[in-house]
Amino acid sequence: MDAIRIARELDLPRGIVWEALVDADLVSGWLHPVHRLVTGTSPVEFREPDDPAAPAVLEVISPSFGDVRIALIRLDGGTRGESTRLELSVSDEWGRRSEREALWALRLEQLHALLRGHPVDWGSWPRRHRAADAEARAEAALRPAR
Repeated sequence: MDAIRIARELDLPRGIVWEALVDADLVSGWLHPVHRLVTGTSPVEFREPDDPAAPAVLEVISPSFGDVRIALIRLDGGTRGESTRLELSVSDEWGRRSEREALWALRLEQLHALLRGHPVDWGSWPRRHRAADAEARAEAALRPAR
């Protein structure tokens, strides 16, 4: 199946966005209260180059999220002099594409909120996001053992 692809522009430097992808405490503020993109996964590519013109890439095979690739591209402009284009590609091996795409779109909204100082309150998340919570549970139930 074709991968789910979503792109977002974030008004923050690439280095700040990168930290939100790889720091366990920050990841728990937007992606999931327990599962991570770096720990417990099989790394494919993990690159934060010194050259600001080169994209930073995090690509993993995750038992929780499937095959995930995030590229961060530095853009000129923004309130801090630069911003970031985030390009997400995630496998759709478990089906239910429209629901999974909506769940990843919500996760990226949560990343944006975290970067603005508003981490997810996981205690109220299932109640506020019933459909996304049901999809996250279905995604977990359909995961093949890796």
